[in-house]
Parts: sequence; structure tokens; C-alpha cells
Amino acid sequence: MVTMRDIAREAGVSQATVSYVLHNDPSISKPTRDKVLRVAQRLNYSINVSARTLRSGRTNAIGLVLQDLHNPYSTQVADAISVYARRRGYQTIIQQTFYEGDAEAEILQHIVSSMCDGVIFSPSKLNVREIMAQLNGKPSVLLSPVCENHSYDTMLVACEQGIFTTTSYLLSRGCRRPLFYCSRYADFDDIRDSADSKWQRVAGFQRALLRNGITPEPWQFLPERHWNRRSARETIVEAVRTGLDFDSVVCINDESAIGVLRGLADCGVRVPQDVSVVGFDGIEEGECCVPSLTTFAMDFDDFARKAVDALIDRINGDDAAPHAIIANSRLVVRESTR
Repeated sequence: MVTMRDIAREAGVSQATVSYVLHNDPSISKPTRDKVLRVAQRLNYSINVSARTLRSGRTNAIGLVLQDLHNPYSTQVADAISVYARRRGYQTIIQQTFYEGDAEAEILQHIVSSMCDGVIFSPSKLNVREIMAQLNGKPSVLLSPVCENHSYDTMLVACEQGIFTTTSYLLSRGCRRPLFYCSRYADFDDIRDSADSKWQRVAGFQRALLRNGITPEPWQFLPERHWNRRSARETIVEAVRTGLDFDSVVCINDESAIGVLRGLADCGVRVPQDVSVVGFDGIEEGECCVPSLTTFAMDFDDFARKAVDALIDRINGDDAAPHAIIANSRLVVRESTR
């Protein structure tokens, strides 16, 4: 069986250098790293992961548990996190829960707890107590707040501020009758301090209207449906055909905004000449659709760096108080607005 000593002798380096390379230590120069890896590949060297785990108590793997990888936002998050985690010397095991509590519990208990040093987790059903029970002490960074009990670091996206910014931009461009997709109407005072990302976005929409002297009304809120392009397309077509009078649409995410663009095109409504459309997220499809989508775009690389760094800090024993981490984001103006 090939050992690190064999690789060191063949590559003309120390056994410690081989160990550093195989453990992705950033202190090793690229030429030395490449030479060692070429020798290891030629000798068909393979790391005994089980033995290494028993010695160190580490797998050098992190879990990433998301709700729905069909959503382009989730796949872009997964891509950014797996790329950055690899730079930090970790492999990423990606799972999806389909918004099911049983799936969340099973994945945390049977996959993450046994195969990963920690997990970046987007919960939809489990509460903090249930998450802690399933992880059995493993570190975690949550991708959305679960409750007021901040037992884990939490990654946040500026949901209310983002929708406030996109709505305010529409109003500054002369729009006065915007719609919001997708949520039922709720009184602003009842949702302004919500921890739920959906209601934060609704609150951002209403705050922008109120700031500009417009009273939010129930007719401006399209029926609460799925956050995907098919539902959004069907909903906006129905709104046009029923004669609803609007000049813009603020969408809860980019995925639904792309569906709105398609639905308006189906009805012969011109964007942005007749109706302006804005999204939220910053997925790549928004830049390539026709017309290209104005959106409040999250910096996915910044999101990944902050989430992975926070998790690795916890894996390495950081016991500071859990805190909220906000990813960078900005308004990106494209062709879908006047």
C-alpha cells in the first residue's frame, strides 16, 4: 500500500509537506502542491478517510441542507458554498428536504451527524430544540431564523430593505400602482417586525408605499401561491385578463419575476413600456432573460464566505455568542424597469 512516505521520497519533499498538501493547507506553494498531487495520482494513493477520522475526530466535510434544489437561488447558493468550502479544505455534502419535517430530521440525524463536522442548514419545519436534538452537538449555521432563541449563528438576507429598495426605485420612476407577488394582504403594523422572510418582504413593499404617500390596499397583493415561474406566470395572466389596473410588479424573488415576465409577454403587455417588473435574489437567469431583470441582488460569494467561515470557526471551537450575519447585496437596474 502506498504511503505518504513513498510520495515524499518520490516527490523530493518531506513527509510533513505531503501531509500538508493532502490536507489542503494553504501555506504550501502551488508548484509544490501540484508536484505532490501529481506523484500521489501516479502512485494511485488514496486517503484512508475512516482511519483519519478516527485519529482526528474530523471528516473535513460539511453538510449543506437546503429545501429545494430546483430553485435557481438554492443551486447558486450550493455552488458558491461548495466552491468556497473546498478552498477552506472541506468537501460539501448537499441534501434537499422538500420542505418536509421528517426529511429535515432524518438528514440531520443520519447523514450530517455521522458524516460531517458541521452543517449549514435552511430549516422550514424543525424548531431550534428539534435541530439541537438531531445534530447532537454538531455545529450549525442556519440560513433563516427559526425563533427568538438564537442558539446558532444565522445568515440573513436583507429581505425588507431589499424589497423596500426595489419598490422605492419603481416609484421614483413614475410607477404609482404596483402589485406584489405573492402574498395575501396584511396590515403593516402586524408584520413590520416579523422574523419570517416572506413577511419581511411584504413589509418592505408596504413601507415604500407609505413613505411615498400611497396607502397599501388588498387589491395590490396577488394570491399567495408558489414562489416559482409557473405559478407567477399563471397568476399574472389571470390578473391581466380580469382587467386589473397596474403599472408594475414587485416580485418576492427572481424565479417568480421571470414567470411574470413570461406571463406579461403572453398577454401582449410590454415590459417596461406598459409594466415594470423587479425581482429579488440576483440569480444568473435574471441577467440573461429578455428583458433582463432589475433586481435586488445578493452577493452569493460573500454569502458563501461568511457562512462557511462562521461554521468552520464553530467547528474549531469558537464559543462566542451566536450572532446574525448579513450578506452583501445591492440594487441592479436592468431592462425590465423604465
